[in-house]
Amino acid sequence: MVGVDVARFLAVLGMFCIHFGVPFLTGDAEVWVAQFSSGRSTALFTLLAGVSLALLSGRTTPPTGDALRQARLRITLRAVLLLVLGILLAKATEATGFLLTVIIPFYGLYFLLAVPFIRLRARGLLIAAAVTALVGPQVSFVLRTWIAGDTPMAWLVTAVNTVDPGHLIAKAGVFDLLLLGFYPTFSYLPLVLLGMAVGRLDLRSTKVRCWLAVAGLAVSIAGWRVSEWLLQTFDGEPPGPTEGTVPIEHPHWLLATTAHSGTTFELLDSGGIALVILAVCLMLTDRVGKLFKPLAAAGSMALTLYALHAATMAWLIVVGGYSLSGVPEPLAQLSTMGPDLPDTPGMPAFPRDGHMPDGVVAFICTFMPEVFLIFAIAFPLVWKRFFRRGPLEGAVSESVRWLSDRFARRS
Repeated sequence: MVGVDVARFLAVLGMFCIHFGVPFLTGDAEVWVAQFSSGRSTALFTLLAGVSLALLSGRTTPPTGDALRQARLRITLRAVLLLVLGILLAKATEATGFLLTVIIPFYGLYFLLAVPFIRLRARGLLIAAAVTALVGPQVSFVLRTWIAGDTPMAWLVTAVNTVDPGHLIAKAGVFDLLLLGFYPTFSYLPLVLLGMAVGRLDLRSTKVRCWLAVAGLAVSIAGWRVSEWLLQTFDGEPPGPTEGTVPIEHPHWLLATTAHSGTTFELLDSGGIALVILAVCLMLTDRVGKLFKPLAAAGSMALTLYALHAATMAWLIVVGGYSLSGVPEPLAQLSTMGPDLPDTPGMPAFPRDGHMPDGVVAFICTFMPEVFLIFAIAFPLVWKRFFRRGPLEGAVSESVRWLSDRFARRS
């Protein structure tokens, strides 16, 4: 549906704002958009992945019998292809260092672990989402604590990492994707299951859309307020701007809503906002759908645009124009340190001589947020005149169709 594609574009746009800067805005407005997008764009993108899984597997009616087997096969194949594509993209864009963690291989594992839930209806999926949201982040924290120590779990991870091709190629092995990476499956799978539950509903119903908006807002506010109360009760200061999974040295951060932390409360906060955005997009496109056609076209090519934005960000860093694009001042200063740049793991490949581009390249780097936003809307409109799907979307879908046909013939 058009509304889902528009929501998908907004999710990708949020990632553009985090990595390139906010287009056409400055001052307080720019800061607010960047802060709002941080974490919430990822949650929306992940929730919509679950919606897509539901649409691929019977929509409102879960598949059974042969249809269920076919759906499981197609989604499994899609998951494997996303894993491979994501690992290759992470390797190709490793110049971005800690500034970008490619989410595509995590998506592949999300899809793979969602396969057993395909046969569930909306209520069962909602229960599964609630249980995994309450349990997953805590289990993830405990397991990461064990991995950090001299334990059999640590030995197992070390042994697997020595032979895991994903880890050896791009630090995207099974344990990286499950527990140790930036978007660990143990923490983010609840959003996928929630998205599947939403996709099982009649999203054309105005009543359903209103309920999604109200429930999402209530869940987000409740998660934020309860988190605030618990932190005050246990004398725990909310974490600062640091993002990523909760450090094992700070267990009380599990009570916070910090962006990308993957805590139960962050899932409630960001997941609730994602529901509101989806509901609003569905309602608006019903009324003024033609106005949103360019955004819907872009949203239908979210995978392609994500890969292009990752590659563009790597180019921006390598040519030395990262500091020109309106990024936060501390990162801008880091990118221009030249020979004084710390030689630490995960450091972006900023020019060691500190040079910055000039001429046309400098202009493009300076206005990269605006340039890429215009490109992200114009390119899909042109592409869609000749092709039904985006380049990567079409490649993945056709590969899934070809492989599933091959498996069907053999069986």
